[in-house]
Amino acid sequence: MKSSGMRAHVVLAHPESQSFNGHLAETTRSELTGAGWEVTFSDLYGLDFDPCEAPRHYSKRADADRFHAQTEQRFNATEGSTPDDVEHEIKNVLASDLLVVHFPMWWFGMPAMMKGWIDRVFVYGMLYRSTMRYDADACVGKKLLACVTTGASADSCAHDGREGDTGMHLWPALFPFRYIGFDVLEPEILHGIGGVAFVEGEDDGASGFERFTKNWSEQLQHIGDRSVTPYNSDSDFDANKRLRPEAPSFSPFVAHEPSPPWSQR
Repeated sequence: MKSSGMRAHVVLAHPESQSFNGHLAETTRSELTGAGWEVTFSDLYGLDFDPCEAPRHYSKRADADRFHAQTEQRFNATEGSTPDDVEHEIKNVLASDLLVVHFPMWWFGMPAMMKGWIDRVFVYGMLYRSTMRYDADACVGKKLLACVTTGASADSCAHDGREGDTGMHLWPALFPFRYIGFDVLEPEILHGIGGVAFVEGEDDGASGFERFTKNWSEQLQHIGDRSVTPYNSDSDFDANKRLRPEAPSFSPFVAHEPSPPWSQR
């Protein structure tokens, strides 16, 4: 998809730049650049990005005695003293039309580095506030595409698999992007990374490495055709922020009836 004038920001969260995740992230940069996108790139481990929100990041404080993350984020955003590493990432996010994040699934969620990037970069008072969320937020109109790998097989990660549905695990992981206004595209999930067939190949001689790389390149060439994950709109909720009876439900996480197990206790 030729996209002259369009901008993309690629974020890699894997400790080894030469990993398959790193390879996919470089493929993203190469494919989008070749298609005319202006691409910025953040290798979070390579940058030694600190994923821990903490008082040490703030030279100015709204309250020097007690650290409250949202208070300090908003205060520093107003004062123009947001930490440099965070400011750099925010500028790239806000300048982009497309954000592509690459990470492996670790213990059924994103790595701490990726989650910490969200914790620190999604700054209160800059990317969201109480009156600026969901359908009215800083990133409305932008698209988010997550490319995620698992070590387990596709069968293990299916809806009836032993490890549970990876798509379900990803719903809450990717919801923060919807929270600040992104259209969350259907994630690309690659299973069985690192196994024998992935490295040595199937009977036809093609390795999983080669198959997945080719498929990902093709997916990037057709981003405009990719489905957007459906979420409820602001108007689907009543004054108490509960789903209206007539509103659609797109996920067990926001539903008309409670889902097991804990909600039924």
